[in-house]
Amino acid sequence: MVNRTRKHSFSILLSNEEYALWLKKHKASGLNKTDYFIKLMNRSIIKVYRFDEILNTLYKELRKIGINLNQIAALANSGRLPQAEIEIYNMLKVYNSVMISLKSFLDKPLIHAEILKAGGDVP
Repeated sequence: MVNRTRKHSFSILLSNEEYALWLKKHKASGLNKTDYFIKLMNRSIIKVYRFDEILNTLYKELRKIGINLNQIAALANSGRLPQAEIEIYNMLKVYNSVMISLKSFLDKPLIHAEILKAGGDVP
């Protein structure tokens, strides 16, 4: 790692346990801190899980179902049972769709993940 100009620095905060682990591994490497960090960074695989979009969509759909349940309860309590039954039927379609999406997500959550490999581009 010769003839390299280093212009940037940063600091991080570690717990006592994290710092002890850092020192242990750094010392075992025999490298200076910078070279050890660069080797660590270049050889690592970091998994970044991005569930925001799918979870937000599922949350919104579940919230709609809750609102529909309140409306159905209001219809039933006011004696409009035929309308309540129609709303229950309509809501069940949405509920089943959400449950299928949720099951699919829970079965294979890594479909929505990105893996950053050493030397790779960061999204």
